[in-house]
Amino acid sequence: MNTLVSQITRAFRHRDFRILWSGAFLSFIGSWVQTVGQGYLVYKITGDPAKLALVTFAGSLPVSILGPLPGTIVDMFDRKKLLVAEQLLMGCGALFLSAAVYFKVASDQLYWIILGTALIVGTVSAFEMPTRQSVIGRVVPQEDLSAAIPLNALTFNLARLLGPAIGGLVLRFADVDLCYLINGISYIALVFSALAIRADLRPTSRDPQPIQDLVLEGMRYTFQNRALRTLFILESIVSVFGIFYIPLIPAIAKDILNLDKAGLSACYVAMGVGSVCALLLITATAERGLRALVLRCDMTLMALALLGMSWVQSPVLAFVIFAVLGFCGVAHFNTTNTMFQLLSPDRLRGRVLSMHVWALAGLSPFGVMFFGWLARGVGLGTSIRIGAAFVMAGAIGAWMSKRGLEAV
Repeated sequence: MNTLVSQITRAFRHRDFRILWSGAFLSFIGSWVQTVGQGYLVYKITGDPAKLALVTFAGSLPVSILGPLPGTIVDMFDRKKLLVAEQLLMGCGALFLSAAVYFKVASDQLYWIILGTALIVGTVSAFEMPTRQSVIGRVVPQEDLSAAIPLNALTFNLARLLGPAIGGLVLRFADVDLCYLINGISYIALVFSALAIRADLRPTSRDPQPIQDLVLEGMRYTFQNRALRTLFILESIVSVFGIFYIPLIPAIAKDILNLDKAGLSACYVAMGVGSVCALLLITATAERGLRALVLRCDMTLMALALLGMSWVQSPVLAFVIFAVLGFCGVAHFNTTNTMFQLLSPDRLRGRVLSMHVWALAGLSPFGVMFFGWLARGVGLGTSIRIGAAFVMAGAIGAWMSKRGLEAV
């Protein structure tokens, strides 16, 4: 407990970090409210897990296409201005969807509007993720990064506890348009946080190289560094085969567990509980020597939890499994994020972090689409078991990899 308090104190003693943390937390609450509402709405009007997966695919496709390019842009421009512009654009997307639902656009048209908006907002998000993550390295000194990074991720996962609960209440007493409205307004918090940061977020230098050389430089650095290369491969496996179930939770809740709106909300909350527990554990045990063990264990446990999810029928047991999956996913991606931050030089941080974002959000949509279509053909349970098999194969590779994880 003393170690955990000490780690939290190390990060929160920095004013800019406290401001950024607060703004991100409020913004993510809105994002989770929209996630619950939109998932319920899309599955209600389509009843098709493949179409449900397609919305997530559209939102993440820009990251897949753009790859490390957004990180290059981040390294070239003022991060404060970029962050403000990105939040405003994403907020406008949520408000637009709120208006579309409020004015009762026809269901067949509404689905395509949601899909198109997801693609546009996903393009902005491709730049926003490396922008926000690279700001942490500017507002917190290097010696405190190992404590600040899991606490920064805690914003998203604490919001996962509150956001779905709020989203469930909104669905029960109002409509999905209010979910979108809450998210649109929530982006204001991060806008004000960015404006209040005192740290210099301007680029450290303007490199005269052509932009394609700048992009390739970040990729080369990642793949030439043995630890980063290994982390990228393991993260890619988890992204494609381990977290595809998240966009399909509305289908799992309805078709496998026979849950209503409140039950759907509880699934997300259970994941949030597991995620928060993971971040508290990682924060308290931030020693360098434990990270390789964390990666190996969380992949193994994730594979076993996915197998359990494919057969579970009890909602209570399913909530426990969702908590375990939330724990494993956050433990893996946060540990990987920490190492990408610590192993990248400041001038390349945005570009190297883009490789982490690419593995996390750029490759996962292909897994989502593949398993969404697979679920339509062979059923949700079978598709989840296939994903579990690939994650277990990756876990075995991680346990066998000694040299690749020695710097982790």
